[in-house]
Amino acid sequence: MERLFTPFGEIKILIDSRQVPYDAQEGRNLENGCPHVLGRYQIKVHFIPDGKDHTIACVFEPDFPYERSPESGERLECQGFYNAHRYKMSIGIECDNVTDEYDYDAQYLENGMSFVIGPNTKTECYTFGIAWIDNVAWDDSTDEENGRDTETWFGADPTLAL
Repeated sequence: MERLFTPFGEIKILIDSRQVPYDAQEGRNLENGCPHVLGRYQIKVHFIPDGKDHTIACVFEPDFPYERSPESGERLECQGFYNAHRYKMSIGIECDNVTDEYDYDAQYLENGMSFVIGPNTKTECYTFGIAWIDNVAWDDSTDEENGRDTETWFGADPTLAL
């Protein structure tokens, strides 16, 4: 697959604000954690660091209002996006901004997530996890009760096998 379209629009991969081509790999639903997920994908970006500052971003550009919410967990920097059509999408990356375990950082964007590459970064492969679901309310109080709201969080975890 060359381009990925979601309920929030087309996914774009940007390196230093320039759009680059990518392949999105479709993943299986995780039976124990994501039975209602409608789409689950991973995008791997290969980038050889050169000792300079760079960003590798996964973004979307919708033409409708949405809300966003950080959804980080252990070794997962993730952000959820909700729209009025009751869709929720999460974009996640393997990182932990609290520890020094990784040689790159994460950045939460208005419309996605990015890897922040620094002068000491040696990592050459960066993976974005993307998952979405429908029938989730903007106010997730009812969805928290039935667990649907967390399904995209699990689905967007790039450490979980496709």
